Amino acid sequence: MPRQQRTDACAEKGAVTLMTALMLPLLMAAGAFAIDLAHAHVVRSEMQNDADAAALAGAHALIDPATGQLQWGAASAQATQAIALNRAAGRTLVDGEVQTGYWNLQASPASLQGLPMTPGAWDVPAVSVRLFKNQANNDGPAPTFLARLWGVLGIDLQVSAVAAPSSPGLMLPGGLFPLAMADCMYRDYWNTTPFPGSPRLDPATGKPYVFKLGSSYHYGACSSAEWTSLLDDKNDVSFIRNLIDTGNPVAVGMGQDIWIEPGTKTSLYQTVQGCSAAGDRSCEYVVVPTVSQVDTHAHAAVQGLACLHILDASTSGKYVLAEMSTQCPSRLTGGVGPSYGVLAPPSLVR
Repeated sequence: MPRQQRTDACAEKGAVTLMTALMLPLLMAAGAFAIDLAHAHVVRSEMQNDADAAALAGAHALIDPATGQLQWGAASAQATQAIALNRAAGRTLVDGEVQTGYWNLQASPASLQGLPMTPGAWDVPAVSVRLFKNQANNDGPAPTFLARLWGVLGIDLQVSAVAAPSSPGLMLPGGLFPLAMADCMYRDYWNTTPFPGSPRLDPATGKPYVFKLGSSYHYGACSSAEWTSLLDDKNDVSFIRNLIDTGNPVAVGMGQDIWIEPGTKTSLYQTVQGCSAAGDRSCEYVVVPTVSQVDTHAHAAVQGLACLHILDASTSGKYVLAEMSTQCPSRLTGGVGPSYGVLAPPSLVR
């Protein structure tokens, strides 16, 4: 090889060696931070799961199942206790920030509204949990491995979660009873605020009002309920009786049109009597749609999903005897709607 070529080749090798020497620390730093950032991401995911679990634990304690009353203190205590049951980066979490208040399901951007306040129809009680890993919280930042060679000893992390019980906006198949209640009648017997709402109480008894639901042929427009064939226009006793037994065949939600089928249909009251609290109790607690009008054969949009405790029914009087309730099962619910007496299990709202 000529001397000039050997000299040029040596020069190139020397340049590559020098460049490699200069780039090596940068490559090592990039690799180090990639490894440590991946680890921090894992730790953050662990913290997020912990925050979600703690917020849900608190939300489960928000409402006393016996009285329907809100228990802010119990919810905070439950969420705080749940934080210490979880781990991140191999260490048990020891502290976090727990807050309670109302969360508006329609606001954007949403935020926790502190107490005291008067909630609206879309404000739900909520538990907020924030967790930190930094110099002052939970044993310091997420530790690094290779990045500490460059003086980065840890990465600060922060996560948050908000959970709340809510009212459903959708009834899945099998969850809806085919009796449409006038919305104005519902409001006569249900106190919509504060969440989760409650039946209005009869001063004479101190218990929920007991009232009759019957055809508008026999009762006033705001004191009546009509049978509904839901999504199919079938003014047929056997069809509606099947809906009493099996519920809605497909999901029905807020704002969806259902068919109102006016008429007494006396034999249906006998069917309801047999499954009410006075019968075998299979339809003792039911979810019914409320609509703006029940006195004409027409489509009517679902305004809300109300919980009825059916006590009895009368074929001679042509009515269903009931009271408003909060005890309806919610396993067939979905979506989010205003508080009409049906409660879905707590879920994460952020």
